[in-house]
Amino acid sequence: MSEENPKKSIFKVILEASALGINFVLCVIIGAILGYLIDKFVFRTTFPLFSLIFLAAGFVAGVKEIFRFIRKVNRADGQGSNKEGQ
Repeated sequence: MSEENPKKSIFKVILEASALGINFVLCVIIGAILGYLIDKFVFRTTFPLFSLIFLAAGFVAGVKEIFRFIRKVNRADGQGSNKEGQ
C-alpha cells in the first residue's frame, strides 16, 4: 500500500510536467493573437507594436508558469523552503 502512494505522486508530477510544454506554447500563441487583434482592429498600424508586446508578455507568462511548477515540485519534495536552514 505504501508503494502505490509514491507512484501516484510520480505519475501526477509527470502528467503536470508534460502539460508544461503545452501551457508555455499556449501562453505565447494567445499573447501573439491578442496583440495581432489589437493591432489590426484598434490601431490599424503597419508596424506590429502590440503583437510584439503581447508576444513578449505571453513568453514571460509561460516562463512564470514553468518557475511556478518547479517551485511547487520543490515544495512537495521539501527542498525549496527557507525555513530548513534556520
